[in-house]
Amino acid sequence: MKLNINFNILLVVLLVLLRCNSIESSSADSGSDEGQFPQSIKLSVTGKSNEMLVSWFTNNQIGNSFVQYSLSVANLVKYGAGSKKGVVTVNGKSEKFSTWTGYSNAVVLSGLEPMTTYYYQCGGSTSLILSEISSFTTSNFSTDGSYSNHVTPFTIAVYGDMGYGGGYNNTVKVLQDNLPQYAMIIHVGDIAYADYDKVEQGNQTIWNDFLQSIQSVTSKLPYMTTPGNHDVFYSFTAYQTTFNMPGSSSMPWYSFDYNGVHFLSFSTESDLAPFTQQYQWIKSDLESHRKQNPSGWIIAYAHRPYYCSTNVDWCRKQTLRALIESTIGELFQTYNVDLYLAGHSHAAELTLPTYKQTPIGSFENPGATIHLTLGAAGNQEGLDYNYVEPAPLWSSFRVSELGFGQFHIYNSTHILWQFITDKDTVLDEKWIVKGYFD
Repeated sequence: MKLNINFNILLVVLLVLLRCNSIESSSADSGSDEGQFPQSIKLSVTGKSNEMLVSWFTNNQIGNSFVQYSLSVANLVKYGAGSKKGVVTVNGKSEKFSTWTGYSNAVVLSGLEPMTTYYYQCGGSTSLILSEISSFTTSNFSTDGSYSNHVTPFTIAVYGDMGYGGGYNNTVKVLQDNLPQYAMIIHVGDIAYADYDKVEQGNQTIWNDFLQSIQSVTSKLPYMTTPGNHDVFYSFTAYQTTFNMPGSSSMPWYSFDYNGVHFLSFSTESDLAPFTQQYQWIKSDLESHRKQNPSGWIIAYAHRPYYCSTNVDWCRKQTLRALIESTIGELFQTYNVDLYLAGHSHAAELTLPTYKQTPIGSFENPGATIHLTLGAAGNQEGLDYNYVEPAPLWSSFRVSELGFGQFHIYNSTHILWQFITDKDTVLDEKWIVKGYFD
């Protein structure tokens, strides 16, 4: 009898241990699954009009990253990856972060048709998890691959200095509510403010949390970025591993054409002296484009402005600001760059067409580049409320309100600029006519 009791006790203990082991295995598997879940899904254009790049983050490896896409949501739901029934599957790359944990995954979708809506999901060859279905719409472009300077009307939203933990939620909500009207979003640096814990390589948790919080925007529109001073940390590694912009993956500058407009992004966190690689690239890009399209729109963007009038040190007396003005400013005047979009100063400001601190022409007949500072998206440092007084002659509009810039490129001669507040009201608007500089 005693032997039977001991045997029963032993059997119960063994069953409990087996059950615990099963729970631990299940938890481990669950953790692995969660680690393979696609996060922070982002779109970006490439150097080719018939392509779209999809990128996302996973905590764990997923084998070969892939995107499956279709012209129909029903096809994705019904058939899925590997099917030939209206679903295309494209493999990509998966890159381990060198300074952080996790993996950056990227897939280029090519051979897309113009002005077409595609539905897609992200996944991996060793993962059973797919992202939710999202969608994007391509731009208008020539199907034979030839360059076209024809402007198809489109609207973009532009802002900088957003960051996790600040007052950015209402700004994002306005973007979400109006998402169908936008073709693209440009974030002019200071993206997540992930450097505030003074960790040399930045805070990955803040970085990931911010990108996940705006996924409803970044997964539906090309989200084009440029690095700010709060993004580079010890180096550009985390920024460039996260954001797959056109051009060389080792250089934080690039250009692309969209619906007949040339966009040029450069880094104010890198050297801009005339003998540097970046300066020479900017000069070469502008010169080449102007030979191809002497009269088309060129919109440039980077993080730091060189015309701004808030009372922060950068706007008042920084010698580096003057260096940008004397180098890049000369290139902009020579090659007829129409708009320069920046952030850094936590306010919104629009200048008259300005060259060498002097207004030249008007919005109806610009004789120089028009500058816009758009650093009021809602970062944790707050807005800049103090301004240089009296306002410089070149300053047309300045305000300390949360919001972003909106640009409706109407045709080859007219752009409508608006400042949209985080309450979805228009505080300023101007029609900008295409100018031709002497």
